[in-house]
Amino acid sequence: MSEKIEEYVWPPTEEQIKDIASSALNSSDMVEIKVLVYWNDPTTMIFDPFHFAPTDYVEKKYTCDGRSVKVIIGKID
Repeated sequence: MSEKIEEYVWPPTEEQIKDIASSALNSSDMVEIKVLVYWNDPTTMIFDPFHFAPTDYVEKKYTCDGRSVKVIIGKID
């Protein structure tokens, strides 16, 4: 993600969500990926999350070359 953190505005744009999805796909060899990112620290990706902070979330799922990634973005941690 190339923008400065202070420029991140909630909710994230489609382009920002796709950027996270692409990074997650490039960081894992799994076929199905689930990744959580909190918008107050968007450079940290949590794979296969099981605990979620009480906040607002945006969720998107993408497929690419037989693989899928579910991106979950929380407003704050």
